Amino acid sequence: MKLFGYEEGDDVRQAPLSLSEASILASPAELRAIAKVFTDLAVEMEAEGFDHVHLTDRLPGLGDGPELIVAKAR
Repeated sequence: MKLFGYEEGDDVRQAPLSLSEASILASPAELRAIAKVFTDLAVEMEAEGFDHVHLTDRLPGLGDGPELIVAKAR
């Protein structure tokens, strides 16, 4: 697993930075919802054609925070 990201407000950088650490600040309900989506995505990843999913597409209530994108490792 690898983590990548952009600094908040950095609209200029063209490629994401490789991160050595990431933190999630969430409520218990948000964390349970994210865990459920991750479990569902693991199943979807096993199918051909899976590329990536934006978490806010699955959990619209998280739309006010940073974008979290799950991609299949190649």
